[in-house]
Amino acid sequence: MVALFAAPAFGVGEDRDAMKDMADKSHDHEKVMEEAGATVGIEEKLGNMLADVEFTDSEGKRVNLRELTAEVPTIIIPIYFRCPDVCNVLQGSFAQILPDVALKPGEEVQVVSISFDPRENSADAANAKKIYMAASRGMYPAEHWKFLTGDDHAVKMWLDSIGYTVKREGGIYAHPVAVVAIAPGGKVVRYLYGSSFLPFDITMAGTEAAKGEPGLSIKRMLSFCYNYDPQGRRYVFDILRVSGFSIMGFIGLFVLYLVLSGRKHKKKKAE
Repeated sequence: MVALFAAPAFGVGEDRDAMKDMADKSHDHEKVMEEAGATVGIEEKLGNMLADVEFTDSEGKRVNLRELTAEVPTIIIPIYFRCPDVCNVLQGSFAQILPDVALKPGEEVQVVSISFDPRENSADAANAKKIYMAASRGMYPAEHWKFLTGDDHAVKMWLDSIGYTVKREGGIYAHPVAVVAIAPGGKVVRYLYGSSFLPFDITMAGTEAAKGEPGLSIKRMLSFCYNYDPQGRRYVFDILRVSGFSIMGFIGLFVLYLVLSGRKHKKKKAE
């Protein structure tokens, strides 16, 4: 589990100055975000198409992003593999929950981690894949979680197509923390914010992506009120769960009322 949050190793012959700078700033992620200000963020581009550009996968093969997402609902994770902080937490979360997602890998959902650092290469991607596949305990098919890197042109085109803006500060990046659900064919349909998710979150995002209909970002609270029906492939309102907690809430309020009333009654008697 230690390797889960460790930054992937640098390749031989890489920019040593950038490596040193990154090491010096490895704990300054929040400071960098503050300094970046309004230049970093997400402009949701629901309904937009992914850029038609090529990346390189962890095996050194060229992959067209539009073709990769042509047939299967896809969850894209924008990160950079040498990130010393939140990117590792985000991918570590996926490694833990993917085995429990109620969708068939490669048919109903696939995951693609894409680096927005053009300095990274297939060796960085391969190292990251090794780490997170191990973290998933071999319970998620490796072929359905891709790890990609690209040149400056591909990265800029892809980030612009999803409305995701980053800012490089020395050897590290200030960047938003979110993943993007893509419908078959390459359409952006949903954004999920945060560094950790429940299997439900990804199941719901994949289910919505399969429909190809853009949807607004939904607060995590809604995941409590809905259940996934694997047979009907849809989400149904869990009236029993909601009713149960409504009753518990009512009981709690009633007990609180009795306690407060009892205190008030005792106070009157004392007077």
